[in-house]
Amino acid sequence: MPALHDLLQRFRPAGAPGPAAAAPAERRPVEDELEPVFARLAEAEEDRRRVVAAAHDRARDLTEAAREEAAGLVERARAAAAGVRASAAAEALRAAEEEGEALRAAAEDEARRVREAAATRLDGLVARAMGFVGGLLDETRAAP
Repeated sequence: MPALHDLLQRFRPAGAPGPAAAAPAERRPVEDELEPVFARLAEAEEDRRRVVAAAHDRARDLTEAAREEAAGLVERARAAAAGVRASAAAEALRAAEEEGEALRAAAEDEARRVREAAATRLDGLVARAMGFVGGLLDETRAAP
């Protein structure tokens, strides 16, 4: 890399207007001055390529790891789902059995009440029926 003094020499004030002055003999072509800059730029470009390639590799590895983790989660969820379904079915069956038992108990209570009501009313109904039949018999005997 050229020294600061050499770079500044390129921009020193020129003389008064007139014919062009000859360039100093020690002045190097611009390509020589820029060669170290381009070399550093090439190194930076190679570093960039390495970093991008490493980033792509890392992204691929992370993506694969995420896919494997997702597959494991799905498999565990499927395995757990069977247990959850069985548990829910058992709970539904238990609830249905409890509801059936409650309905059966209510039906038995209603049947008992009907039997009791029938038993208490039966004597009165039999007496009324006998009275009705007796009245009919009396009417048929009295009819000429």
